[in-house]
Parts: sequence; structure tokens; C-alpha cells
Amino acid sequence: MQDAATQRQIRAADPGQSAWLSANAGSGKTRVLTDRVARLLLAGTEPQRILCLTYTKAAASEMQNRLLARLGEWAM
Repeated sequence: MQDAATQRQIRAADPGQSAWLSANAGSGKTRVLTDRVARLLLAGTEPQRILCLTYTKAAASEMQNRLLARLGEWAM
């Protein structure tokens, strides 16, 4: 069974709606953003049409690493 926070993360990862994420460290923001980008790609969105903003280079790098790892798993 999913808790309320997990349910909100799933809704926030839906690329059919606009979302603004703001939460404490370790709350799952990176996962939500990575899930949104993955879902956009699966829906056929061209990568160059996706804009995903973060406040730090470290967060951007972490999202990129997670997304590339997921895409690599799907390709295998």
C-alpha cells in the first residue's frame, strides 16, 4: 500500500500536468523529476523539447545519471 507522500509523487510525475516541486532534502524530488522525464520520453516527446530545471549542478548531474541508468536498463 502506498502512503500519501508516494501517491503525491506519482501524481507529480504525470507529465500531462504542470508541476512545481519544492520539498526538503531526501523527500524524492529527484525521483519525481526523473520519472516525469522518462514518462515524457516514453510518450514520444523529443528529448530536445524537454526542459527540466534544478537549483544546483549536482542535482542536475544526479538526475542525468539516474535517467541514463534507467534508459540503459530499458535498452538491455
